[in-house]
Amino acid sequence: MTETLDSVERALEALLLFNADRREVGVTELAQLLGCSTSSAQRTIHTLTKLQFLRRDDQRRVYKLGPGVLHLSRAWQSTASLASITRPVVASLAEQTGLTATFAVADHAHMRAVISVDGPEGPLRGYPTTGELFPAHVGAISKAYYAHLPRAMREYFTSQRPLARYTSVTSMNPEALEAEFSRIRELGYCVTRGEYDEQVSALAVPVALGSEPLGSVSVSTRETLPATETLVGHVRETARRIGQLLGKRN
Repeated sequence: MTETLDSVERALEALLLFNADRREVGVTELAQLLGCSTSSAQRTIHTLTKLQFLRRDDQRRVYKLGPGVLHLSRAWQSTASLASITRPVVASLAEQTGLTATFAVADHAHMRAVISVDGPEGPLRGYPTTGELFPAHVGAISKAYYAHLPRAMREYFTSQRPLARYTSVTSMNPEALEAEFSRIRELGYCVTRGEYDEQVSALAVPVALGSEPLGSVSVSTRETLPATETLVGHVRETARRIGQLLGKRN
């Protein structure tokens, strides 16, 4: 029984080793990272590959994350539990600021709104924001997240695919977007006006699980939205609390 539990723990630790900087691993490297024998690492990889959590690159003899991980990720993000866990924190932000507060997670080239709580001015649109998709290159809620991805991933979403124009101020220039992403990383937040909806301003901060970006949290309004220290502080604190709720405490 103990050996079985050890094997499960080792398999989960192996999956948690993957991140934006480590996208593949070999058997010997895995053994070193887990502090186990090469044979144990081989058995772990064999099991994870069989269950499609890993896939083998036959030419380079390394392993990458497989479709099983994506299936779990999508299932987790789409469940009502994610919204129910974060709703009280997002609602608190809406109450503190008097603005519409939204938490969104990445969904390939878009951000998907997990939960959105309207402020006193009411809904920003004539339909619910929860569940809405926001393109990677448009608006604070998207830019706050995509700005913190590795450059190669940012370029895939903004340079290697067609970009749609939503309003007269929507930026579709990859170089301009990259310069803006750099400013966002320096500031730690993003403010936009009229990029996705002409009359909507938004301020967003990235949400991280440990050191990895997961999504973003934003406040938005039909009015002009100044990035005051107090407002940015409220949104940052909400992002930190969501990160704690969904992952390890910092």
